[in-house]
Amino acid sequence: MISRYHLTQTTLVGGTLWAGMLLLLWIISQLLVWQDKQEQQSEFSEFLAEVKIMLDEHGLEHVLQEFELDEDVIWSDTEARAHLLDDGWLVAIYEQDKLLFGASTELSVATSAQWQNVSFDEEGDIELLSARLDLPDGLHIDYWQKRDDMHAQKAEFYEQLLGWFALLSLPFTLAVIVWLQLKRTRPLEDLSAQLAKVAHSPDSKRTEVSTSHPDIVALSLAINQMLDEITRLHGNMKTMSVGIAHDLKTPLSRISNRLQSMYQDLDDTAALQGHIDKASSELAQVINTFNNLVRLNAIESGKHIQGFKTFDLSALLDELAQSYLPVFEDSGRRFDVSIVPSVHCHGDKDLLGQLICNLLENALEHSHEQSHVWLRLQSHTDSALLQIGDDGPGIPLGDQHKVFDKFYRADISRGRPGNGLGLSIVRAICDVHKAQLCLLEQQPGAVFNIEIPTRSARSD
Repeated sequence: MISRYHLTQTTLVGGTLWAGMLLLLWIISQLLVWQDKQEQQSEFSEFLAEVKIMLDEHGLEHVLQEFELDEDVIWSDTEARAHLLDDGWLVAIYEQDKLLFGASTELSVATSAQWQNVSFDEEGDIELLSARLDLPDGLHIDYWQKRDDMHAQKAEFYEQLLGWFALLSLPFTLAVIVWLQLKRTRPLEDLSAQLAKVAHSPDSKRTEVSTSHPDIVALSLAINQMLDEITRLHGNMKTMSVGIAHDLKTPLSRISNRLQSMYQDLDDTAALQGHIDKASSELAQVINTFNNLVRLNAIESGKHIQGFKTFDLSALLDELAQSYLPVFEDSGRRFDVSIVPSVHCHGDKDLLGQLICNLLENALEHSHEQSHVWLRLQSHTDSALLQIGDDGPGIPLGDQHKVFDKFYRADISRGRPGNGLGLSIVRAICDVHKAQLCLLEQQPGAVFNIEIPTRSARSD
């Protein structure tokens, strides 16, 4: 399909160029023919002007000598036509409407020098110049002149040249079209063959082009970018599948075991109550995983953007910090808060509140006792810089680029509670607010910098 389309396109372009060249040559030949006819017409007019001067200066007899006419010579129509064909000119001298000398013919004559086509039975159509020269005393001269043989031969030569050019250039044009077609479609065919191989190994193979054609190079780059994105999404799906399997398998297995234990301890009220409490806790963990997935999908859909409003970010941070302060103190951690007042931003207050809570919960869960945890807010020109960090064990360097992926947990055994969606939700909230999220490197703990726009970004 690709080759047929480009063959048709190339043929149309080549045919158009070929036809355009023929048209240009035809126009040039017609201009040259027109120039020759104008030259002969100019000479014709000059000759008639000389005849008039001759008549004024020397009289009619001298004019008759110029035309090689004897007195009382009148040619019949047949003789006139033969004379015109042989000598290339014809003259008739009238007094009023009476023919005095020259041709007796039915050929029409123009009042000024003009071209006309005349049909001769044997010779076919010929071109004539004709004009009438008015003289004193009621005399007038009708004069005809056949197109100059040299000019006619030149016009015929132009036609033959155009015909030979059309005949000889057609195979060359077809060869060029075929060559262009091969040159244009071969990279596309190579690219199509590569795509067939990529289809069997989309995660490892990529397209490579050996042409410098910018469109094909751009197409190859776009395909490779698409494959990279598909590979990334495919990896995320695998991670999500494994994450969901791990996060649901363990609590569901525990619930199954609890149900069996409940069946065995039906007569022991205290043991039965314990089994129910623990099964409820496991079910709550499963429900929490699904709730986080639903919440993450809702955030990534961007529907919250419609409800964005300008609010006091400083007041929100201060309120959340005060609510978490007793929690950190009870856990033996030191919690420092530094908030620049009256910093406003445009966004969803509940989502940004959830972002802050997720990061504080992350610090609370992964830092050790006696750790230092902080929350800071600074105001910039068009943004607010929020930093939440701790000096705990931090995140291993090899895991830092994955911590925002769904279901990713540095705890490979997944022995600790959680579902690996907290930081994914943080990143989704930052994306929907067009905020820049960064995990600082070379830090003793986990330090997150978030640059939140303070102006509306809906026009972006």
